[in-house]
Amino acid sequence: MVTFAARWLKPETASCGQTTAKRNQTLRWFVEFLRPAAPQLLLVMLLSLGAVAAGLAQPYLTKRLIDEGLLAGRHDVVWEVALTMVALALLAFVLGATTRLVYVATSARILHSVREALFAHLLSLSPDFFVTMRQGDIMVRLDSDIAEIQRFAVDLLLSALNNAAMLVGALILLYQLSPPLTQAMILILLLNALLLRLLRPHIEQLSRSLRERGANVAAFLMEILGASKSVQSYNGQQKEHECLVGLHRELRRDTLRLQLVGYTAGSLPSFILSLGTVAVFVFGSQSMQGHAAMTLGMLIAFVSYVQKASGPVQSLMGQYVALQRARVSLDRISELATTRARVLWPLHPVKLPETGRPGEIALAGVTFRHPGSDRTVLNEANLRLPGGSKVLLRGRSGAGKSTLADLLQRHFDPDCGSIALDGVDLKSLDRGELRRAVVVVAQDSALFSCSISDNIRYGRPAATVAEVREAARRARVEEFVQGLPDGLETTVGQRGTALSGGQRQRIAVARAILLDPRVLILDESTAAMDAGLEADILDAIDRLFPDRTRIVVSHRPHPEENFDIVVDLEAGGLSIAQNKGSGT
Repeated sequence: MVTFAARWLKPETASCGQTTAKRNQTLRWFVEFLRPAAPQLLLVMLLSLGAVAAGLAQPYLTKRLIDEGLLAGRHDVVWEVALTMVALALLAFVLGATTRLVYVATSARILHSVREALFAHLLSLSPDFFVTMRQGDIMVRLDSDIAEIQRFAVDLLLSALNNAAMLVGALILLYQLSPPLTQAMILILLLNALLLRLLRPHIEQLSRSLRERGANVAAFLMEILGASKSVQSYNGQQKEHECLVGLHRELRRDTLRLQLVGYTAGSLPSFILSLGTVAVFVFGSQSMQGHAAMTLGMLIAFVSYVQKASGPVQSLMGQYVALQRARVSLDRISELATTRARVLWPLHPVKLPETGRPGEIALAGVTFRHPGSDRTVLNEANLRLPGGSKVLLRGRSGAGKSTLADLLQRHFDPDCGSIALDGVDLKSLDRGELRRAVVVVAQDSALFSCSISDNIRYGRPAATVAEVREAARRARVEEFVQGLPDGLETTVGQRGTALSGGQRQRIAVARAILLDPRVLILDESTAAMDAGLEADILDAIDRLFPDRTRIVVSHRPHPEENFDIVVDLEAGGLSIAQNKGSGT
């Protein structure tokens, strides 16, 4: 996979003047995916040129068939030319089939590689990116926009080469047959090019608008269908239906506008070329009647070459329109691809020590505010939690308790200061090792559309069935899976919608237990459970990890005596409300 961040990414700025630079940067990145496919693409080009050559030979053979065979009464020439035409037709068929097979396989491989790389890049971005960017818009860019660029980079470039070769070859042969008529054809082509030049700004603007309209519809559908229960609860069905009707109205309007401009760009050149073909017949017939050098075979061959030239011209004009759409898609992909990950992981990470009591956390002068926010969550905060301590983290809603958990997992880095785990700065650790050592079970921990057992082993795919069952037992998952049709192999539905909130949280706790972390953070992870079940699970975690650091974040009141350390988070600072632990 192309290492995007290491090779191409630069810090993103909000300057509109860098649009072209970003586009070129993303295009260079895209070219990296074409390099491995260079042999296959070269083969496709050669096969295409062979098919072009076979096609260009047909009108010339038609001229020989008429002038040297039929009109001259030479049956041997007729048979010779007819067999040659059949052989060329078969050759063109074989070349065309081979070209299509090689091309489709290569094109699909390039498309999938680009999407896979961009997908991996998106997964490296901090959570705040996905707060500001609509999921529906991201999906459209990963699907339609990447496909548009791929069609341009592979389909259109190869097709343009094929059409250009056909056009140049046809013009050369036309010039040999009649220089004056060929010069008139070139003037017609220049007129068509000028017409497209005038239409270009309108095509690009409408293409951009149409992409945005499509993204609006996709984002709306994902948001509303994901909140369908709330829509029904508040009788918002009619309101949302009317909103979708309005979005579709805007989408249809821009679609029709782009179709009109695109049709004009494609039809006018075709109309002008048709007039040129009529002119060829008129002047050609006059030349024959005037006993000029043009024969019937030459006239038919000339008209055939005009048609051979008109096809590539129309295709090239259509590709010019597609180029404008690709430019818009490239800009939209650039916005994703040039977004730099706020957290960069070390090339040569440091290993966590294996000795001592694991799970010691130290914050030294940590200051942090979310990107784009003017509110400081932590301000020169200092805190030391010894390994194996049980900590209660308190604070009002929005005080930054979940943010502290994000900092410990390095979803963000502090603006100032440092955070260390077992004496090692988090910035020096490998991503996989850190997130196996520090596990967060959040209130809304995501479940995936697979079985309960696969959800539990998500962080440890190689875990055995016995280990999964033991984690499920410890988190009290077994209590409710016994009533499910397939037990632990029951599919939970999209985002776990087939289960209750408490059941989803228990599965998330089991997933954390299976990882056996140094630090376990329960961020409101038992909020959907009753108080008795919550107490049982916390007791089970204490028995499982007596020598590991456990941080409980909860709005529920908890007896302070059950914890070694109680930390209050408020007004951008951390304060120790209780400290029973040794060495702190």
